[in-house]
Order: sequence, then structure tokens, then C-alpha cells
Amino acid sequence: MRKLILNLHLYGALIAGIFVVIIGVTGSIMAFEDDIDRLTHPGLFHVDPQGAPLPVTDLLKAAQKAYPGQRIGTIRLPQRPTDAAQFNVKGPRGVFINPYTGAIIGDRDPVTFLGKIHQLHLRLLMTAASSGKIGSNFVAGATAVLLFLVLSGIYLWWPVKRASVNWSANARRIHFDLHNTAGIYSAAFLLLLGVTGIAIRFDDDIETYLHQKAGTQKIAKNIPSVFQNGVTPITPDQGLQIALAALPGTQALAISIPGGPKASYLISLYYPEDLTPGGRSWANVDQFSGKVVSFQDSRTVASGTRAIILNRATHTGDIYGYPTKVLVSLSSLMLVIQAITGYYMWWKKLRVHQHREEPVKAVA
Repeated sequence: MRKLILNLHLYGALIAGIFVVIIGVTGSIMAFEDDIDRLTHPGLFHVDPQGAPLPVTDLLKAAQKAYPGQRIGTIRLPQRPTDAAQFNVKGPRGVFINPYTGAIIGDRDPVTFLGKIHQLHLRLLMTAASSGKIGSNFVAGATAVLLFLVLSGIYLWWPVKRASVNWSANARRIHFDLHNTAGIYSAAFLLLLGVTGIAIRFDDDIETYLHQKAGTQKIAKNIPSVFQNGVTPITPDQGLQIALAALPGTQALAISIPGGPKASYLISLYYPEDLTPGGRSWANVDQFSGKVVSFQDSRTVASGTRAIILNRATHTGDIYGYPTKVLVSLSSLMLVIQAITGYYMWWKKLRVHQHREEPVKAVA
């Protein structure tokens, strides 16, 4: 039985190892994606505070003036006094705007290097609608292989229980010790990341199932406005204040401007204790009546949706902030050590096997 598990462990790593490493390395980077982006582009993200920020309506006018004829769909609002506001325009360009003056700070291609890392992790850069599902299924399959490698690795480790490295030994022994030590210390975290990662791939189906079992429903989003002839639509700032009043204690992340008379405002919100910087609360506000036509409150949302929120926060490391982000990142990087040491041990074993099978030359 042990030999069978060892062979399956070996061939599983040889076949899917490169994809497992890609998932691990990209995942370790994604744990600090926003921080890395801000650190590497301070000229775009950082502004000097200058009194009170402009109203959203004024920011929208400044954006429309800078890019005439282009629709400004969503404005991402600053979360700190030193943050720039953001929006996208055709080109495509991601634009950064000073929230105090309305001046354009700069722009860039919204498909950034970190964005490609994100897509590589999610679907192996297959971003088209047709191929994206294939890519995400492939990633889910590689993650399933990872789960098997971790479980089989624990099984193979158990008789030896080696959890330290003998640095004075030969290279093969050092690689063996590193493989075992890195594997056992990261095993629990990798199992958790693997299970939550696969759950994310199927979270729509899982959420639907959980709601059905609980007798609840997923909250409908982007409910249309009811057009009222002759009625002046409310301003973005009015829509924002209505949403904040409907979910007291939240802070606004972004506001999506209605693109026509049937659309409503979509305001993304978050509470201080929310487990993700993206927030999981939102409100739809009718642009004519000013009524909240739909909303999701992460504090009171049904258990089915709450389970999905918790699963995503666990997978990304957001659940307890930077301490869990560090754990997620380091555990993911352990896959690189395991891949290098594993392939080295396999190569050395293969070399020994080939040497034994070499024919003995006849003596003349």
C-alpha cells in the first residue's frame, strides 16, 4: 500500500507539479496584491490631503470634462485621506484623479502585471468567456491534485516524522529533510487553501444549494429604476447618502453611475469588521425615487451568502488581516521548496536506477 501511495504521489507531482507551483506562487503574491500595487505605483495612488474631498458629483464632472464623450461608469472612492479616486474609460485606461482638486493624476492600462498574476491564478490567463471556464476548471483540477499530494505526503511522512533539516548531511539527505519539513509545516494551511479554492470555483452552485437547504434566497442585484417622466434624477451624492443611511456604520467603496433611465445606482459598501477590503455589502438606489430597491448587509445576510463570504476571506488570508495573509503567502511558497526538492530526489533516484541498468563492458 505504501509503495502504491508513493508512486501516486510521485507521478501526481510530475504530471501536475508545474501547475501546482504556479497556483502557489501566484497565490502568495495575490495575498498582498493591493499593497504591492500601491508600493510600486505611489505616483498614481498617493495624494496630499487638501481640506475636504470634493463631492462625488464634482468628481464625476471633472472626469467627464477630462474625457469628453466617454461614459464614466464607476468611481472608486478613496478610503484614506492620502488615496486617489479611480475610474475607467475606453482605451481602455484606468484613470486616477485627485479627490481634493479634481485634477487627473495619471492613467494606465487596467490590465496590469498584478492583474495578469491574478488571472493566472484563477484561470491560467484564459480570460475569454468560453476559455475562462476551461481555465478555472483546470485550476480546480490542479488544486485537487494538490490536496492529494498533501494527504499522501502526510501518510508517507508519518512513519519517519522528520520535521527538521540535517544541514551537515549530503545533498540528497538535505533535500529529503527539506521536502518533509516544508511539507509537514505547511500541510494544514495548504489543505485549507485547497478546499476553499475549489469551493470558490463552485461558489455559485454552493451558495444556491445552501439557500435552498435553509429556505432562503440570494439577494437580487442591479434592480432597475422605475422611470418617471419629468422627474430629475437624484445626484450621485444623494444616492450615496441614501445608501449609507440604509446601512448605518458602513463606508462607501465605489459608486456605479446609472448608464440609462432604467439603471439604478449601485453603491459598494463595507463595515469596519468586514473580512475583505472589497466589502460584501451594497445597495441599489432608484435614480428617480431615491428609494433603496435592493441591498445586502453583510451583518444580517442569510447564512448561505455568509458562508461564501467567509470562505473567500479564508482563502485570501483576509480573515484576520496581515497575520493570516503572511501565513497564506508563506504556505503557498512552501510549494516551491517541495517542488524543487521533490524533483531533485526523483532525478537522483532516476540517475541511480539508470546507472544500475548500464551494461557491463566485456573485457578484451
